[in-house]
Amino acid sequence: MSLSEVRSAQALNRATAHSGTFPGGCVIIGGPGSGKTTALLELTRTIGGPVTMISGTLGNLGLAFPGLSDTTGDSARWVVAERLRSDAAALAIDDAHLLDAGSAAIVHALAVHDHIPTFLTCRTETPDRSAPAAIATIWKDGHLPRLDLADLTVDEATDYLRAALGRAPTASGVSRLLRWAGGSPAAFVEGVALSIERRCWVETGDVAVFRWTPALTPRLHDQACAEFTALPEPVQQVVASLAVATLACESHCGGGIPLDAVLAVCAVEDLVAAEKCGVLDADRRQVWLRKPYLASWAASGTRQLDAAMWAQRLADGCLLAARRSTDPGADDDTTDRTLMLAGELSRLTPRPDPDVLAAAADAALRQGEHLTTIRLGSACPSPPESVGWAALHLADVAKLRELLAASTPRFPALVAVAGCVEVWAGRGPGELRSLTADPCAAVTRALAADTIVGTWIAALYANAFAVAGDIDTVRAILALADPVGTGPGPTTSDAMLNLYMRGTRVMALRMCGDVARACASADRLIEDTRTAPPRVRAMAALVAAATYAESGQFAQARAGLHEGAEIFVDSVGRQLFTGLIARISAMESGTIDTEFAVSASPVPGGSTVTSFTSMDVTNRAWVMVADNRIDDAVAMLQDAAHDAVAGGAPAVAADCSELATRLCHPDEACVPTALRDLARRHNPLSRFALTVHYADAWQHQDGEALRAVARDFETAGNLPTAADAAAQAAEAFDDAHDGPGAYAARTQARLLSARFDRLRSPAQQRIEDGARLTRREKQIIELVCRGLSNKEIADQLELSVRTVEGHVLRVCAKLGVRSRGEAAHIWSPSA
Repeated sequence: MSLSEVRSAQALNRATAHSGTFPGGCVIIGGPGSGKTTALLELTRTIGGPVTMISGTLGNLGLAFPGLSDTTGDSARWVVAERLRSDAAALAIDDAHLLDAGSAAIVHALAVHDHIPTFLTCRTETPDRSAPAAIATIWKDGHLPRLDLADLTVDEATDYLRAALGRAPTASGVSRLLRWAGGSPAAFVEGVALSIERRCWVETGDVAVFRWTPALTPRLHDQACAEFTALPEPVQQVVASLAVATLACESHCGGGIPLDAVLAVCAVEDLVAAEKCGVLDADRRQVWLRKPYLASWAASGTRQLDAAMWAQRLADGCLLAARRSTDPGADDDTTDRTLMLAGELSRLTPRPDPDVLAAAADAALRQGEHLTTIRLGSACPSPPESVGWAALHLADVAKLRELLAASTPRFPALVAVAGCVEVWAGRGPGELRSLTADPCAAVTRALAADTIVGTWIAALYANAFAVAGDIDTVRAILALADPVGTGPGPTTSDAMLNLYMRGTRVMALRMCGDVARACASADRLIEDTRTAPPRVRAMAALVAAATYAESGQFAQARAGLHEGAEIFVDSVGRQLFTGLIARISAMESGTIDTEFAVSASPVPGGSTVTSFTSMDVTNRAWVMVADNRIDDAVAMLQDAAHDAVAGGAPAVAADCSELATRLCHPDEACVPTALRDLARRHNPLSRFALTVHYADAWQHQDGEALRAVARDFETAGNLPTAADAAAQAAEAFDDAHDGPGAYAARTQARLLSARFDRLRSPAQQRIEDGARLTRREKQIIELVCRGLSNKEIADQLELSVRTVEGHVLRVCAKLGVRSRGEAAHIWSPSA
């Protein structure tokens, strides 16, 4: 369906409430740009037969019907009626409210007395604007049904954008563009076209993220000019003064501006007038411009000094709103976002207030908005400490060094954590672990000295032992720093740091091979962060999605990632986010539907968070597989495994080696020697031992050993790897000409695959290709499944019994079974 067809169908549905056609006529009521004309055209197409279409802007029907000007009153009415009857035509008048009184009387008579099917559009009545009485009585007296155009809904806006973009837009992007258009379908359509033309949408995986508010098109510029000019002067001032905050409040406050801030620049009576004019909405705490595109027009004509003055007053008002801590309806999240808005507004003034900028930077850190923290804090003559913490989150070691070198006095808390980061970044997590023989004691001492420093030290040590596969030490460290493991976390000044505590639990369990418990922990992580700031929720979704993908829960992983798409499009997490979406697509379908650059360089900041490096390598490997570069993927994974061992991250090496074994030829299966040493020292069911057993079983093509490995992976909750190990076992049995073993392994692989979303790995595709049934074989096995004998099948298909028997034998061989009954039991249309 084309965009124009989508738009027409939506306009018709909004006019008729999905109730179908009105063959006798109707009156469509709506405001400017509401889609009245589009709905009228679509409605008249549904009635069948010719339609005489007239524009009410002509004013007089005589201009539409030549010769009518020579007649008046009933004579004119009869002339029009006879012409319409002779053509068997319906009458459609767009903007019927613009007709003069005489023409309106003729239209009334045609619809009421002559029963001509009449379709009209009229603007919504206001105290100063109404349709001619003869037109208004057509619906007021019940002669024709009145159809009021409903507002453009979020679902309709989403469908329209999906058709325009060719992929799903984020919910926040739809809401932002719909809010910018003020709900006007015409403005929305214009905004969509312009946003696409100016590349305001960033495609991330199969999601489209809205990045910027579009400028006005010439048509919308004229509409905004007309609407703005028609407003009373005090209301124009309200729109112009709020225009300076529109972009910032869209970014930080969901389009709302604190009422205290608005009252700093606008009089109460002017706000009331603006609300009556439909320019803004308000509650006890916030004000929203109903049509932000009016603000875009107003801003273009605002003088710089006026804008700076309004920005200063709005910033002061935001500070006043943030300080109203006694308000029972206030919450920390709203306060932080108000402070961030104050900081953005202060930056627009000739002399930004350092105190405001510092407070805004601290608020941004609490919200997990690290780039905003650095932007606002760096504008201060002496950047606040929050800038350093934000740089730490972004793994920007260079920025951290610059801050510590320039600050006077130095930040002792930052210095303490920066030392550990420098060790990790320069020499790896193994070196960090060697700094103390008792990490729990080190964390306890740090927590006693400073909660923030102690939490950071705990996060670093927990990650260092997680990538080493030492889950017991990880648990002990986290119990010290975050004993409850739920709720707001150990510190109220850094929401993302609190997430690290809970996220590390998930990551550590997954890297130690306990995928089932990792998924349960990921579920709790998502639930615990449901009310957290958006960027914290997005990061939680990323950590959880990596775990869900490991267990084969692809749909659940993708759903969580879609919600955070807008967050990651402009941050260092974009490569991880996009790569994970590409990886899920490659695992699920064998293809990638996103432009994902497979670069040789690791993810930014990867040296600081080695577990993220593991995710990045795994993502890139699956993209290579989808690009039919399996050998390159195996080589990259095996190199990454050796590098991880050298850097003191054997659990990361196990991650890479496990996937390499799933992808490689038996002759190429291997693991670093260090993993073998760890396997000998650990429990036989540990992650290290399982990785080594898997590689050895595949290298020796030991079918029974591979089946045992598959069962161990199944117990751990790693179902995709279990299914691949079972599929490889079937290949090993086939090479050994062991039919029963191959049948058992294939059955095991299929049963495992049935427990999670579809997997299109190389191992699965090989056994599927080997068991691909021809059209005739599928036809016969379907009849076998229905209980028909070979003779009954032969009679139905007009084949010989011997031919049917031959087909059944080939089906059994391909499916790895010994009888037609077993074939019918395991066969499915995808086989």
